[in-house]
Amino acid sequence: MDARKNFLGALGLVFAAVLALGALPVPMDRPPLGTPTPSPTSTPTATPTATPTPTPTRTSTPTPTATATPSPTPIPPTPTPAPSGSHLWLASPLLFDSETEPHQTDYFPYGADRKPFRLHHGTDFPKPAGTPVTAPADGTVFVAGTDKDVQYGARLDFYGNLVILKLDQRFQDRPLYVLFAHLSEVRVQAGQHVESGEVVGLVGGTGAAYGAAHLHVEVRLDDNSYETTRNPLLWLQPASGQGIIAGRVTDSGGRPMPTLAVSFFRASQPSKWWRETMTYADREVNSDQDLHENFALGYVPAGEYLVKVKIGDKAVVRPVTVRPGEIAFVLLRPDE
Repeated sequence: MDARKNFLGALGLVFAAVLALGALPVPMDRPPLGTPTPSPTSTPTATPTATPTPTPTRTSTPTPTATATPSPTPIPPTPTPAPSGSHLWLASPLLFDSETEPHQTDYFPYGADRKPFRLHHGTDFPKPAGTPVTAPADGTVFVAGTDKDVQYGARLDFYGNLVILKLDQRFQDRPLYVLFAHLSEVRVQAGQHVESGEVVGLVGGTGAAYGAAHLHVEVRLDDNSYETTRNPLLWLQPASGQGIIAGRVTDSGGRPMPTLAVSFFRASQPSKWWRETMTYADREVNSDQDLHENFALGYVPAGEYLVKVKIGDKAVVRPVTVRPGEIAFVLLRPDE
């Protein structure tokens, strides 16, 4: 308790130093990963082991009303952090050599809208080509093959070799799907039941992949659809001793602020930039129904942190405590 009081007492002294810091560029220690907007030419490195089972692409056409009056942008309710037990129950699909090895890429997170890439509907994990990809939970293979003939993303041949699992465990009695894309090889067949930890494919760079080999992961709730994705970092178990920071950046009226850089500092080193992510774009991707977050940072070692964002001309900084295996939530708005 005394240590916590000392931390809060010292917080006032460090805020001035943090507020003076501008958003720093994301370090580029490897080529950025992502899906470029231009249509690239890609050649799969291996023939998939199965033909995908066609799944109709869900579309909807709203009926316009000539006399409709525009509605104001809805303001999400005050977030109620969901119990950790309702999330973070999917095992990692990749084996990491150590807790310090980089997991997901921070450069192109879920919901990011970075040109020249398409808006990101998943999370990328950099790994060498040929690294085994395992099922994160028990389930049935819903799709196994390529998307050259059946569309599962923004267009045909978007994901290259892919596997989509329909999990046995449901979320609040709603079906949950996990997609693995850009595989060099598919190791399962549609209709096959797999257990958690079973190899379903190998990391690659097929489809509309850019940069080094990596695994693209999506979580889809309710339907196997490009429009139903959720942030995988709120579902995948972090490494031992690590947690998740999720939050929402809003204006003074409570409306989410899209595509802003969010910086993170260790509380013990408030003047030293540590990591960065981005708030979600205001289209296409979805927030969690309980958290209503518009950013998340995964694989964060337990401890005390400061979260900073610039909203208009005002820098906002908030402290947050990360506990192992839990989601820590933080709200950043200019009037609080």
